[in-house]
This record gives sequence, structure tokens and C-alpha cells, in this order.
Amino acid sequence: MKILLTNDDGIQATGIRSLAKRLSRSHEVTIFAPESNRSGVSHSITWLTPVRIRETNTIENVSSFCTSGTPADCVIAATTIKGINSFDLVVSGINHGQNLGVDIRYSGTLSAALEARTQGIPAMAISIVSEENADFIAAVDFSENFVREYNWNKLPRHTVLNVNVPAIPRDKIRGISCTRPGGLIKRRWFDKKVNEWGEEEFWMQKEILHDSHEEDLDYVNVNKGFISVSPIDFFGSCEESFRLSLEEDLKIFEAHWLNKGNEKFSMASFEK
Repeated sequence: MKILLTNDDGIQATGIRSLAKRLSRSHEVTIFAPESNRSGVSHSITWLTPVRIRETNTIENVSSFCTSGTPADCVIAATTIKGINSFDLVVSGINHGQNLGVDIRYSGTLSAALEARTQGIPAMAISIVSEENADFIAAVDFSENFVREYNWNKLPRHTVLNVNVPAIPRDKIRGISCTRPGGLIKRRWFDKKVNEWGEEEFWMQKEILHDSHEEDLDYVNVNKGFISVSPIDFFGSCEESFRLSLEEDLKIFEAHWLNKGNEKFSMASFEK
């Protein structure tokens, strides 16, 4: 296969280098990755300034390019320079740190995969659930085998796979679960500090919260020692029951709003 590798940790990160070395044994691998860490940039793109793209020697015998842009920019750069039909698959990662629950809203790793999907290229994002001293052996082994064995033609048009691997030895992993993101949220705030020059600085802090522990959630399965694989739709979705309820409310709102012009009213007044 012709595989494009990208990430948000930067082109020198251990995860992408380890994956490139393994996948290049059996596949034609190309790297387009940020020149420095771009974690947490979500699906941002560089719009009002130019993006620098330069070829580099990251991995022996692997064509590698770094950019000044975001992870999504990297995918766009790759398909611009190499051609949109140059890749059979995009793999984003291996990310150093989880992308579970609410993390998917901030993740540059997942967003690079989603950007690939908008261009019709099958894609997956893969992360290891470890904040430090990550062991990438299990994640690399999973990636190599899954890339080879999975029928990527089955992937729906606007869907990517978001994979999270527990930070445990390969022989301790209990299995692989098809999951959905949710239940894990984070409260964030800025902590004020004063630097050596007497200037105020504000550093992001976080507290992990849980609002659900349902058995099919991604973080629940990872905590039990399973690899989590969540299909993520580019457009998002909601519960069918809420969609039907909202549809009825909008019909009521439409009927009154179109007939009342600029006159103020409330939903409560016409639901009676």
C-alpha cells in the first residue's frame, strides 16, 4: 500500500518515527508532519499566511517532508505535492497521549485523519494512552497488522477510525473493542504565574471528570486493558430521539415565527 503518515507531535516524535520504520518494511511510506509540536490545534488550517514545506531526512529510505502548518495542513500539502491519488491510506500518529472522550474535539491527530477523509482517502488516527515514558511496541504492532488485514473499502465515506492503545505491555492487552467516544470530559482553567522578569503568564491546567461509565465508551474500555477503536463521522451525529424532538420544535417555531414578523414571542407561549 501507499501510506501517508502524519501527526501533531511533530516530525521528530518517537511515535511517527517508530511507525514509519515498521510500515516501510512492507509498504511505500511517505511522511508529511509538522516541524514542531502542534498538539491541541484541532482541525485548524493555515489561511492567512503561507505554509513552508521542506523535504527532510527523518527516516532512512522514507520520503519525508515537514511543514510549518497544522496536521490538517500536512495532509493538504501531501495531496497537493504528491497528488490526491498518491495514497491508499492515511495514518495519523502514533500520538503520545490519549484521544478519548472530549479529547477528540481538540485533537490534531484525529483532525488530520478527518482531513484525509474529506479528500476520499481512508484514514485512521492512533494514540497511546500515556503521558510520559510511552512504550510504543503494542501500538506499532497493532498498526502494522491492522493496516494490512482490514478491508479499508468498508470505511463509510465520511468516517475515520480513532484508535487508542492502553499503555501496557503487548501481552497484557485483553482485546480490541469497537467503542464510541464519550463520558470523559475535562474542566480547564488558566493558572497565573510570574516569570523571572516579573511578567504574568497563564498556563493551561486541567481536571479530568467523568459523566458516564457506559460499557461501550472508549475510555472505559481502555481502562480495562482493551484497545479502543471508535468510528468517527466527520459531520458528527446526535441521538435519534433528540433529533425527532428538535424537528417537532422547529416546526412549531417556524409556523409562529414566519407569521409574527418581528413581534417578540416565546416557545412557551405557543406550546400551550
